[in-house]
Amino acid sequence: MAILLKHQPWNAGGEPDVSDREVEWNMWQRRLLPFQQIDIGTRVVLVSGGGPSAGRLTWEVEVLDVVKDRYDDHEHAARLIQELGIPRADFLNTEYTTNAPDSGWLLGWTYRPVRRIMQPRLPEHRIGRNGWGLTDTLGVRGTGTRGQGRLDDPLLRRKVELAAMTLVYQWLINQGHSRRSIRNTSAYHPYDYEVGPEHAPKLRVEVKGTLGGPSPVFVTAGEVRAAREDGIRTVLAIVHDLELALRADGSWTVHGGDLWLDDPWMPNDDALQATQFRYEPDYNP
Repeated sequence: MAILLKHQPWNAGGEPDVSDREVEWNMWQRRLLPFQQIDIGTRVVLVSGGGPSAGRLTWEVEVLDVVKDRYDDHEHAARLIQELGIPRADFLNTEYTTNAPDSGWLLGWTYRPVRRIMQPRLPEHRIGRNGWGLTDTLGVRGTGTRGQGRLDDPLLRRKVELAAMTLVYQWLINQGHSRRSIRNTSAYHPYDYEVGPEHAPKLRVEVKGTLGGPSPVFVTAGEVRAAREDGIRTVLAIVHDLELALRADGSWTVHGGDLWLDDPWMPNDDALQATQFRYEPDYNP
């Protein structure tokens, strides 16, 4: 079992519309990749348009139904693919079908979207001339200094956050802090770790994880305020160059990561850039 890449040059990365059971198909003179590999349950990563390494990995999808068989003519192909719910006229009048070989091999498939990826396509994400690629594990990592960015999918975002937290926790241990003295405060305070007695903590750590290289990160007003005003030494720990990996069974893992520290972290106004404002309209003028 492997992961398939499907080039969709017409798709800039919008959400797949499966309300009408969207169908995709290929018609070839001979059986090409992934005729043998694709099946119900196969993971496919959709790729937006571009050259050999351009575009983006847009969506992870799961194959729901597959039709693959030899067809004698276009009418025969229309009968075969009707199983996937596409009307005969829609299939036959599509430009792709009109220009397809008079006879050959039909590959049709439907899918459901699993998660939005929206990350750069890398050179190793190779796609053949027929618009398909194959890999055992799909690595996803940032490129350049675009900034921390935000993963749209909550599962992927949480996995990156936890990987960064784990690396920073180990750094605290290596610094000589006992496990009992380290508290994970991320659920109820605007910082992720606090070290030392609860009544008199010695250190706080705010953790940021990113797929890209060293670059700007997003901080909240609460995080800035806690670092500036509470009188407790705060460290900003940025774990950059983390890499997500999708496996053929649909699981995601996180690898790598390099730690950079701003110690002590006392953010000044010159280093902060407003990206969002809270506006309170006067509804009763």
